Amino acid sequence: MVINILMIVYVLLTFFIGWFFLTHTHKPFLVFHPEENPNLSGIIKFGGWSLIIVGILAAIATIMQNDVFISITLLIGVLDILAVQLMLVHFFPKFK
Repeated sequence: MVINILMIVYVLLTFFIGWFFLTHTHKPFLVFHPEENPNLSGIIKFGGWSLIIVGILAAIATIMQNDVFISITLLIGVLDILAVQLMLVHFFPKFK
């Protein structure tokens, strides 16, 4: 029962972050300015769509109640977020 509640929260979070990325491909957020850099905009768009796909997979895994599929989906989600974060580090403003 607890895993189902946590998976629902996870699905909602992945959809929200994916939606946030997709709506901010041409608007500044935090310290990033994707409207000025097409490479950053592409990374944000990739991250948004990949999180939406992970959210769909997580929703399917939650409905199926398959522990192995849930574990694989969580692992894919963690690796996806890690990859997007590592790509975004390159675009942090450099302070002198």
